[in-house]
Amino acid sequence: MPADIRPVKRASSQRAADLYRAGVPLWNKEDLLDIEHELAQSYTLDKFTIRRIMVVKSAFKIPCSAFAILYDGKPYVHFQDYWRLVKAKPDGPPETYHCSYLVNWSNETLAEFRGTIEHPKALFEQVKLAWENSATCNLLRCDLTKFLGTKKVTKIVCFGLGDLHRKPPEWLTRMIQHSIALTIADFCRHGSDEFVRLLSQDPDYTEQTKEILTRSGFEIVGQYGAGGFAEIDDETVVFSVFVNAPVKQIIADIARPLLVISTGFEICDDHENPWADADSPRTRRMWQEYGCYDFPVSPEESKTMAQMQKLKIYARTAAERIDL
Repeated sequence: MPADIRPVKRASSQRAADLYRAGVPLWNKEDLLDIEHELAQSYTLDKFTIRRIMVVKSAFKIPCSAFAILYDGKPYVHFQDYWRLVKAKPDGPPETYHCSYLVNWSNETLAEFRGTIEHPKALFEQVKLAWENSATCNLLRCDLTKFLGTKKVTKIVCFGLGDLHRKPPEWLTRMIQHSIALTIADFCRHGSDEFVRLLSQDPDYTEQTKEILTRSGFEIVGQYGAGGFAEIDDETVVFSVFVNAPVKQIIADIARPLLVISTGFEICDDHENPWADADSPRTRRMWQEYGCYDFPVSPEESKTMAQMQKLKIYARTAAERIDL
């Protein structure tokens, strides 16, 4: 019979909870950049370095060849958030139970089966124009004036806005989301003495989408799902929508951005399964430094902007950042 790993899991959960309560971060910028760099070299490296959450830094290596042989796609970072570490059974063998990220491999079969949108660039331009002329866009600009005012913004960092070339059911929402990001960048650049960067991370981006977005003024970062987080600092606006990663928990460990536009304060679904971008005790403390407001949607556009009604705007209220 297979060995009973439940005692190992209980001990692991307790240890992870103790480390978390002691203030040990689950993520840091250095590790996120390191794994992003390694995944970019996945076809030439022998092993990936995976780090454990410990008071003293600890790591182990897993072979790259095992992934490359088994999967047809590309590697990406698979995060294990607070709830995965302390409540659910972490993914992988016991030696990975204290790892806040692992490596997985994407499978492109379903995306390729769905096909692609015809003339995505022209369609994106049409959606951008419609968004810019919408009442909701005007409401957002008013809110940005209220929340940011004359505060210095150096970059807008976006997560999970979605591919523009593949043919998913939510293609219109994805184009609206990128249009919103462009509006935020335009607002922040107006009257600024410095160029405000607009960055976007989504491992699902196709090469066609990357070209469209680059021509529109985006910088594509974190193509393997980790590097973009290292760009967040205290002069950043974060725009993150319905992502499959613990964005809010990562932010709580590494920075206090000026503004965060994301989903609301939620943890689990009706079956007590944590959401991918669930809040945690650490994010709850972080939000005490922010005011929370509904994303503005004009009533006459509520059907088109239905997904945007689920978003919240978190505006930092503390004059000075509280040391992490």
